[in-house]
Amino acid sequence: MLHNIQITFISFLFLAVSTLLVTSGCSRSQDQVEFERNAFRTPENFTRVSAGGIVDTSHIDESDWQIGPMFQGFIEVEIPAFPNPTRNERIEVELLTTGHGTIEGLYAVVYPDFVDERSRRLADRVERSFQQTLERIVLRIEPVDFSPSRVYSDALDINDGLHRLFIYDRNNNLITYGDIQLE
Repeated sequence: MLHNIQITFISFLFLAVSTLLVTSGCSRSQDQVEFERNAFRTPENFTRVSAGGIVDTSHIDESDWQIGPMFQGFIEVEIPAFPNPTRNERIEVELLTTGHGTIEGLYAVVYPDFVDERSRRLADRVERSFQQTLERIVLRIEPVDFSPSRVYSDALDINDGLHRLFIYDRNNNLITYGDIQLE
């Protein structure tokens, strides 16, 4: 009888732990889905960063440059997009892998026509994987990429020059996003 109670308890414990693991995995996935849904809201503000990469702490957009739940602990935004705002200068974003996991490639994407996903344009890419190493990655974006015509003055006319940059891994999982103001 004691043996049957032990087996029942172990079975119950196994079921409880399995359920916990499955549901926590699903909620994490739901967190990533919600993160990606929020990324496609219309940009409203931006984080001001000097040409030297110094963040203006009085002008930070809290929704910019967060790390998606799937990537927390694996990669960080070392320096958000800079210069921001920009006057047609090349924009850089510096990322830092933490060495605690694998990131399968990176690429930066812009949507010149934010409403039309077909307007997606590759701005920069890093093909290799980052495995278990602490490494700085710099993505470079040209402001003309925010315009369907690739003309800077046209990019200024879209959403008053406020645009969103998306950074994905090779498997199309959103890592982070942030807004860039063109002047």
